[in-house]
This record gives sequence, structure tokens and C-alpha cells, in this order.
Amino acid sequence: MKQYFISTFGCQMNVYDSGRLAGLLAAKGWSPAGGNDKADFIFLNTCSIREKAAQKVISRLKGLKPLKKRNPDLIIGVGGCLAEQEGREFLGKVPFLSLITGPGRLAEIPEILETLDPRGPAVILTGQTPDSESAPEPCPAGGSAASALSSFITVMEGCDNFCAYCVVPYLRGREKSRPLKDILSEAESLISGGCREITLLGQNVNSYAPDGLDSKKGPAFVRLLKELDSYKELWRLRFTTSHPKDFPPELIGLFGDLRTLAPHLHLPLQSGSDRILKAMGRRYDRAGYLKTVTALRRAEPDLALSTDIIVGFPGEDERDLEMTLEMLAQVRFDSIYSFMYSDRPQTKAALMPGKVAETEKARRLGQVQNLQKAVTLEINESYAGRTVEVLVAGPGREKGQMSGRTGSLKTVNFPGSPDLCGRLVPVRIESGWTASLLGQLVS
Repeated sequence: MKQYFISTFGCQMNVYDSGRLAGLLAAKGWSPAGGNDKADFIFLNTCSIREKAAQKVISRLKGLKPLKKRNPDLIIGVGGCLAEQEGREFLGKVPFLSLITGPGRLAEIPEILETLDPRGPAVILTGQTPDSESAPEPCPAGGSAASALSSFITVMEGCDNFCAYCVVPYLRGREKSRPLKDILSEAESLISGGCREITLLGQNVNSYAPDGLDSKKGPAFVRLLKELDSYKELWRLRFTTSHPKDFPPELIGLFGDLRTLAPHLHLPLQSGSDRILKAMGRRYDRAGYLKTVTALRRAEPDLALSTDIIVGFPGEDERDLEMTLEMLAQVRFDSIYSFMYSDRPQTKAALMPGKVAETEKARRLGQVQNLQKAVTLEINESYAGRTVEVLVAGPGREKGQMSGRTGSLKTVNFPGSPDLCGRLVPVRIESGWTASLLGQLVS
């Protein structure tokens, strides 16, 4: 039996795609390898959203050269957004690749592997086909997301927003939504296999709008969440990523109303400056963002918020940075993902004047991260004395500990036994740290 090894970089969409590929390979008789050195096929599913992520992939691929030298029949492939972006040019950086495929051609890989000559020229599958322009396929049985306690479901793919810094619309195409019945069928299959927490995925998940669904009955995404909430064996429901401009009152009202909808939301801000938000093409301002946050917290007072921040966007000055810091202090996010801006091919921002020096970007990033660390610590410390419900996922970092997550996506470690895995248990929090909470099981 041939063995594969998949390494995933980037967003949850890539995690889902890797699971889907694993299922497709399993259907063709492949089995997962324990590591690179045992695999007949090594596949890196990549991200192109930032330059640093792209450099990491190139470095990892070059590190596979000794394996290919020892075994010329080893098939090494690269997929995802970076593969779509680079295409044949990838071979100039990693000449021993056998397969280069974009995210829209994932389903073709198992068939290609049956005839691919690892000693011959590379097979390159990029660009959109009639099939890849349709709604994304479900993760098949045997995939990494098929029977986990917590699983992903892609509900739509692609993006129509064309933010100035983002290459996703060019690499994953325009928005494509899956039929409602297909999503519900996949959810039922996951739940029957033991899944108790589902995260719905999309580049702009709130804009989910499948063909043929009557819009007069309300936003399609709201209807989807309500349908999933009716499944009694589903304990938690999450979704990511949301665009602040696409948050209708009907969706906001579901927080605090739906039994399964977890009190956590990732709502990208990117910048606290209206001037920079306009240059980014984000189509909201700080007042509108704050209005949405206020409405969300009115609907669910315990809502935990996370966000994305980009520092050093072209034209950003010290006052723009101060406004971002002000927003962080005012909103008090539970956590943030913060990055230095980097030019990406095909984007409007790559051609903009006013580029910020790397040293200055690093300084600004440090200010953002230092402020957020203090806010995160204060929030986590405030959990001390509270009893929270934890979905136990597995062993903790210390011997004799178990670990899981709260509805607000906090990691909790507590003394416990392995038989608790897969259960919802009450844990009284004793202390909060920057990255996790420590507690005791409540009998």
C-alpha cells in the first residue's frame, strides 16, 4: 500500500482541503505515512497571503531534496494558493517537484498520481476549470476532518471583495456557495461519526448565498446556522472568517439565541485608521466596526472577539498606528493575529507609494503585540473563580493533565484522566495566563 504525507500551511480552508485530499487518496488505496521519510508521496498545501508564509514553504521544500536524492521515485508535490500563484516558476526554485496544483484542481490529484512519472517532467495543474468554478466539494470519508471531535465544513469558497492587499480572489476565484442540503448532509455524517463541534469555513462566510435558495426567507447564512442548531448531538457551532461589512441584524441576533452558537467570533479589523481602511478597500470605517461590536456584545455579553491587524500598510503614519492602538484598547480583543504588511503579486497595494521601512514595520508590530499581550492577560486573569464548560480534546502539556477549549475558544488545562476526552465538563478556573487557563474539574 502506498503512503502519503500531507503538510498544511495557512488558514483553516487549507486544513479542510488537506483533509479532503486525504479522503480522496484513501479511496484510491493510499494510507497516511508516519513521516516524510516513510512516504511515497509528500504534499505541501501552501498559503500565499504573506511573504513570510511563502518563504517558509520554499525553505521546507528545499529541505526535502536529500529525500528525493535517496529515492528518485518519491513524488513531491506542492498545492494551495502559493502553487496557483507561482505555477511553473516554482520549478526554478525547487526543480525536483513532480506536481504543482492550485486549490481548484485538488480533486484531480489521485488520478494524476496513478500515471505520474516521478523521474519525468512535473505535472502542473493551475487555473480554473468548469469543475473548480462550481461550489467546493465535501470532505470525503477517510479525510482528516471525517471523524474528529471538532471538524471543519467549507460552506463557500472564493472572495468578491478584492481588498487592496489580498491575493485570494485571484488565486481561489470568485465566491461560490455550496447547496444547503449538501452542507447539512455532511454535518449529519460528521455528527454520526462522533463530531460535536463544527466550524463553518469561507473566505467571507457571512456572504454564503447558494443558487436556488429563496432570499425572501432571510439571509441564507442565518438559515444555515438555524438548521445546524437543530441537531441535538451537535454541542458547538462556530464560523470564520467574517467581513465586518456583512453582518446583518438577523445574524447578530443569533448570538445568545442559538443553543449551539459559541460565544466567540473572529472579526478582522486590519487597521484602526479610516484613511488606511479606505486605502485597503475594506468598505467600513471604525465607527461602523464599533457599532457592530456593540450590537454583538449586546446580543451576547460574554462574546470573545479575535481579529487581524496589519501594520505598515503603504502610507501608514504614526497617527494611523495610534488609531489602531486606540481601537485595540477600546474593543479589548481576546486575541489578535498581527502581521507586517508585505507586497503580494497582482494586488493594488503592491503598486502603492509610501512603502514603510522594514525596521519601522517591526517597531510598530512590537507596539501592537505588547499592548495586546497586556489586554489578553487581563481578560484571561478575569476568568479566575469562574466555572466554565470545557470540551475535552486530549492530554494537557503536563503529566496527569487534560486539555480542552471553552465556548469562547480559551484553552484550559486541568488535572484529569483520559476517559474525559470527548466530553463537556465543568472546570473551575484558578488562574489565567496569556495563552491558556488553569483549572480544576468540578465533580
